[in-house]
Amino acid sequence: MTNLTKQVVIQHTGQTLSLRNRAFFVLVGILGVIVLITIHHIQNASGGPVWAIYALGGLSAALAVAGTMVFRLWLSSRVLGKALDRQTSDLIQANATLREEVSERRQAELALMHYKSHLEIQVKAGTCELQRSVADRRQAQDTLSEYHMALEASDDMVTVLDRSYIFRMVNDAFLKQRNTLREKIIGTSIVDAIGADAFHAIKPHLDACFQGESVEYEMMQENHTSGKRYLLVRYYPARSSSGRVDRVVSVIKDITAVKRAEQDRERVFSLSIDPICVADFNGYFKDINSAWTGLLGWSKEELLSIPWFSFVHPDDAAATEAINQELRQGRSVKDFRNRYVGKDGRTRWLEWNAIPDLEEELIYAVARDVTDQIKSQETIKLNEERLHSLLKLSQMSSVSDEKIRAYALEEIVRLTRSKAGYLHFVNEETNSLELVAWSKDVRKACQADKTRHYPLDKAGVWADSVRLRRPVIHNDFENVPDKKGMPEGHFPIRRHMSVPVMDDGRIVAVAGVGNKEAAYDESDANQLTLFMSSMWSIIKQKRAQQILKKYSMEDGLTGLANRRRFDEALENEWQRALREQQPLSLIMLDIDYFKEFNDIYGHQAGDDCLKKVAACLRKNVRRAGDLVARYGGEEFVVVLPNTDLEGAREVADAMNRTVRDMNLRHKGSHGRDHLTISAGVACGIPSRGHDPVKVLVKADQALYRAKRAGRDCVKQDSGVCRLDESAPAVQAAMQ
Repeated sequence: MTNLTKQVVIQHTGQTLSLRNRAFFVLVGILGVIVLITIHHIQNASGGPVWAIYALGGLSAALAVAGTMVFRLWLSSRVLGKALDRQTSDLIQANATLREEVSERRQAELALMHYKSHLEIQVKAGTCELQRSVADRRQAQDTLSEYHMALEASDDMVTVLDRSYIFRMVNDAFLKQRNTLREKIIGTSIVDAIGADAFHAIKPHLDACFQGESVEYEMMQENHTSGKRYLLVRYYPARSSSGRVDRVVSVIKDITAVKRAEQDRERVFSLSIDPICVADFNGYFKDINSAWTGLLGWSKEELLSIPWFSFVHPDDAAATEAINQELRQGRSVKDFRNRYVGKDGRTRWLEWNAIPDLEEELIYAVARDVTDQIKSQETIKLNEERLHSLLKLSQMSSVSDEKIRAYALEEIVRLTRSKAGYLHFVNEETNSLELVAWSKDVRKACQADKTRHYPLDKAGVWADSVRLRRPVIHNDFENVPDKKGMPEGHFPIRRHMSVPVMDDGRIVAVAGVGNKEAAYDESDANQLTLFMSSMWSIIKQKRAQQILKKYSMEDGLTGLANRRRFDEALENEWQRALREQQPLSLIMLDIDYFKEFNDIYGHQAGDDCLKKVAACLRKNVRRAGDLVARYGGEEFVVVLPNTDLEGAREVADAMNRTVRDMNLRHKGSHGRDHLTISAGVACGIPSRGHDPVKVLVKADQALYRAKRAGRDCVKQDSGVCRLDESAPAVQAAMQ
């Protein structure tokens, strides 16, 4: 309770108590009068002592006063309590009312503040809007002024017509072109300006624009001073505030220079020997020049109706698509090469420069046919490859004919960009072909029987080059007439080319290739002929060298290795034994009493005797490294690599028995009637710094010991010698 409330309660309570006090004193006075009257009557009635009566009366009055005071106090407390309760309730209600009033006042103040703030914002916004409106109006005025300046400065002729075809505005360019004044044009009809015929020609376009359409068209004017002029006319509808088109804005642009440039471009476009095109992003040509039809063989209508990607060679499809994506992203392309397939199936190489127009979604491109250039480059490359292959082929003299043929066949397949190849030898005596090689891919894929001999009259187109004695090309093998067919499982052939290989006018072989991606041509035939002729020359030379080498390494009479071949073999085996530290054995043999045999039976019989002995000796050597050679006259020598002394002795004994068992009659063989031989055996393990002559000397010494022992026997060295001069065995052998 506030201090103000307390003061109000005290003041009100005091007023209430003052009224109660006045009533109380009146009541006490009345009671006192009643008591005095009562005492007086009692005194009169009883006649008792006055003081007792007055004492009793005083006591009664005191009791009455006391009771009255008690009653007064009780009554006052009741009255005061009720008054306080009533006043408290009134004060609480007053306080609540006061609070509501305070709250309402505060809300009113807040509302006033909010309204004031809102009003300030509106005032500011209105001020800004007003400022903006003023600025916009100024900008609009500036823009309008700029538009007006631009309109007047424009080379395009601009006019505004109303629905009655009356000029409402024209710019300086129009006045200049018409050679008139503004005041003579504004307010006049377009019919008067251009004439009735010209008006009727353009009226449909104007009416379409008055219907709300934007119109654009080109027209040509004849001018006696400047000749033909080409104009681009655009009509734009101008609407009123009601939305109705009541004006048409006409913009006329002189495009004579552009048209003439387009005509010049069309002339270049049509006369260019290089393919030029315009294509869209959807993969179709929009326009092409005549070079395309000559290049690919398709008509212009066909080329425009088929997606250009269909003409791209399948092997170049991925690269072409990647370039197409770059063009779609706005990047230009320069010097891109790909192949196009013509109507006849021929492939042409094109080199491209292209520029995209993203707004129009068009690609402008010019190409150049570089097929001949690429073929020339490929020819140079092929010639280099062929020379490299021929060089390698010429260095293959040490390998077998089979390896030479296989290498040559794989190379011609590669050099002609083919998938298959074969080589036949021609036997003109038997009039047949002998298959000597297939390329490796054919060997893997072909499941047909491997027949190697073909009579020429049954060989079909395979033998055409033999019959015609010139190269034969079948680029459409499936439709070649007079085919004999192919056996089941044969490698499939789509294209085929074969050439004869000549040697002094004779056809010695037929080489063929097949399944090149492109068609075979004369250059392929030349490549094949040149390479296979070189192969044959190398094989022929190698065979001649082998024959010469054979003659230079063989004894002409016996067919055994001669002394030269023996020396080379001994040196080679000596070096191998040195590296491996293995024994090397030699056997020296001599025909017993051969001079007497010649004297008795003659030299021809002596030659036959040498041949027979050589054959007996050859029978007893079976390993690849073993060698029997005619050492000179009636002497022979045997080289036995990796053979110890005991093994060499066994071979020598076997040779001795074989000659004896031949039982060749020899009357001059002292004490015997048949031919015999004597042999000496030696074995050594090489060491560095020494040659095999020492082993040969030991074998020769052993041979002479056999002869001194009566011939027809084998003698051997005392043991395996290590050719180290410090070794006692070697020192003893050298003494």
